[in-house]
Amino acid sequence: MNYNHIDLSKEKNLIPNLYRDGIVKVSNLFDQNFIEEIIFAKERIFSIFPYGQNNNYEKISDESSKTGNYPIKNLLELDPIFGKLLENTNIKYIAEEILGKNFYFTDVNMRIVPKTNHILETHRDQCGGLSFSLLLDNISMDQGETFFFKDSYKNPPSPFVNLNNFSSNVISTTGEIGDVYFWFPDSWHGRNHNLSDKNTCILMVDIENKNTNRKINKIYKNDLIYNSNFLNKIFKLIGNKPNNLLTHFLYCLFRFKIFKKKIEEQKIIYTRLVLKSNFGENFSVINYFKMISLKKFFKNSIFQIIQLIIGRNLSAKLKKIIK
Repeated sequence: MNYNHIDLSKEKNLIPNLYRDGIVKVSNLFDQNFIEEIIFAKERIFSIFPYGQNNNYEKISDESSKTGNYPIKNLLELDPIFGKLLENTNIKYIAEEILGKNFYFTDVNMRIVPKTNHILETHRDQCGGLSFSLLLDNISMDQGETFFFKDSYKNPPSPFVNLNNFSSNVISTTGEIGDVYFWFPDSWHGRNHNLSDKNTCILMVDIENKNTNRKINKIYKNDLIYNSNFLNKIFKLIGNKPNNLLTHFLYCLFRFKIFKKKIEEQKIIYTRLVLKSNFGENFSVINYFKMISLKKFFKNSIFQIIQLIIGRNLSAKLKKIIK
């Protein structure tokens, strides 16, 4: 299915810019009729789930949960229009260029951010993969927009870094209805507060390579055999702990230095293809450790030790008190 306004295969700088920055914006990707269908479905769904859903896809009725942290998670069941996104030729083209053939869509969700002073702190998600965000409202600064740090997917985890040193590299997902951002989920990113009086909505989709073990059962009927070789076992352990300093460093060292050829050939879990023009291979061990703040390193190391002793929930509460 198309529903396209432009052909991304003809945009020569798109893929290099995505690898260079970890995020790229595309305007006017879909035709107007398709966007209008999406907006109509969005309004209908949020009239049923005004505050989002819990993990069981049930309606949240508590207005105090209006922080933007409760998305609609079963969009593909609620309206067939969202399935058309997964059939789109432009989306498939980008996914294959980044992940290779036989990629999988692993999450499709839509969230509203109401007026709130709540923010989502800078973090990164699982390594490898590709995500895209579709703006379903006009969004300006301080309206619940997601922000990204350019070229950060090979940097140390954000809790160990002085982010003020990288403030000039921030890109915010502002724009008009229908604008799309393609981005790497292991880039540093977070979500800003919404200081306006209007709700803002973004639809997000995650895509991973053929060895992902996070396939959505309701989409994929044939359960393909997961590649359980040595590298897949290793990357399964280190690829989904991107905010752990040791595992992320090992990930980058193995991916971009030691095993890069084998990983490329086998499409190992939690990895992308490496861009042939070398943007994807410019990982420097020296620069990686230069970015780490000793103060933040010791602070976070102490909290990790405390977390092991008293548990995740109590340590999180303690961290908030100390802040």
